[in-house]
Amino acid sequence: MNLRLSVIRVSTLLYIAFPLIPFFLGWVRLEYGIPMLGLLFFGGYNYVKSLDFKERFILRKRDLLIGLLILTVWLLFSGAGGMGYQVSDHVKNNTLAKELSNLSWPLQYDVEGEKMYLSHYLSFYIVGPFVAGFIGYPYAQLVVFLWTALGVYLGVFWLARAAGGFNWRFFLFFILFGGISIFSFIFKYEGVFITEIVKRVNEHGYVFWMNSWDVIPLNYLHITDMLYWTPQHFIPAILGIGILLNDDLIDKNITFTPFLLCLLVMWSPLILVGIFPYFVFVLFQQRFKGVFNITNLVVAPIVFLFLASYLLAIESGDLVKHFIFTAEGSALREQILVFLYFVFFEVVVWILPIYFIKKGKWKNGEKPLFILLSLVLLMIPLYRFGLWNDWCNRVSMPSLVLLSVFAFKAFMESKKLKRVWMITLLVLASIGPMMDMVGSLKYSGYKPKFRPPYEQEVLSLPEICVAYPITQFVAAEDTFFFKYLAKKPNK
Repeated sequence: MNLRLSVIRVSTLLYIAFPLIPFFLGWVRLEYGIPMLGLLFFGGYNYVKSLDFKERFILRKRDLLIGLLILTVWLLFSGAGGMGYQVSDHVKNNTLAKELSNLSWPLQYDVEGEKMYLSHYLSFYIVGPFVAGFIGYPYAQLVVFLWTALGVYLGVFWLARAAGGFNWRFFLFFILFGGISIFSFIFKYEGVFITEIVKRVNEHGYVFWMNSWDVIPLNYLHITDMLYWTPQHFIPAILGIGILLNDDLIDKNITFTPFLLCLLVMWSPLILVGIFPYFVFVLFQQRFKGVFNITNLVVAPIVFLFLASYLLAIESGDLVKHFIFTAEGSALREQILVFLYFVFFEVVVWILPIYFIKKGKWKNGEKPLFILLSLVLLMIPLYRFGLWNDWCNRVSMPSLVLLSVFAFKAFMESKKLKRVWMITLLVLASIGPMMDMVGSLKYSGYKPKFRPPYEQEVLSLPEICVAYPITQFVAAEDTFFFKYLAKKPNK
């Protein structure tokens, strides 16, 4: 089966850039929004013009159909847009789906008598309300699900291509990939650890924090955790890493890579931070070939800085920020031991077999990229940012996605005992993903169930900001963006 690769490339660009259209038209004064749209279209035109529309990608129809089936079933119980069980992180997603559908833009709130405005990455949230919010909140949620599905299809396509062509086994491997938490269950709950796991499945529990023993707040999400809990971060992670891997290792063409990646800032700034080390690596790997063009040197910086002025309008002073080790004496030793335990079962258990399997079989550029990946994953937990340590949870996502690609490559290249080693690791890692999926399956009656929370059940943003400050989502009206660039809301 021949697939026009240029169609997938254009679709990826449109997917990443489309949310900026309602933002520039609905959030920004027209005298600034229209020129910004012009720059966006100009950069997109230059990218599309550079594509080879005769370029083909050959794949087996069987791999495509089985892969799409696996992804679709996975998505139908993910919780996104009301499809499946709504874990607690979807509370904010549902709130923004409702308020972006019903309230005038930019969203305005009264916070302790002060007028404040939503200042949050919007690319995941804004499309559903923009496309279908005028019909009603449930239709906006349906578009949210379809929007999520499209992003996952595109992102996993690029990852699968980078992982060795297009093999349906990659899809299954990918959704089961993650750290090993079963030993923490055994050590903590001993003889009743199976009962504890079953209980968590029935009560929609999770394996977060298991490998940090409640001593220091460290958590690396499984791939399925990323989708089922935070699709708004997962989608830019797979798209960003997918674009980088294909542009660097396969196509060796980074002419418009900076432009594409800069647009991800409105998807998730922390994910963009997590992608940054690999972006720098790719620039040097390709010796900056082709990147010095007007799209990257003029369009991308202007668009990026404009979006950054919006996202940086919030005041993050209330958030926790410090080195992960905070105690002294025996408490410090305990924290260091927990840190070592955490990185072993989340990272090292995968790094070692991947290295030994691929030793002597590295393709051009793979080995230094893998070394960088290993160092990044070992270093990310050393810093803490956010009440729930969003730094560790979010910044690590691109690296964990990249690790899953290397793990699958090693799995496909392994033989005999090494293949058994990789299968054993995947089975042990699958406890977290299976808890997510089985819990949502049971909740849905083992069939797809579209039931977003009823509109009257969805609370406002100030009402849901109880365990964390609303100031991490809203900005004062005297900040630069809202004073000079933003539209004034309707009275």
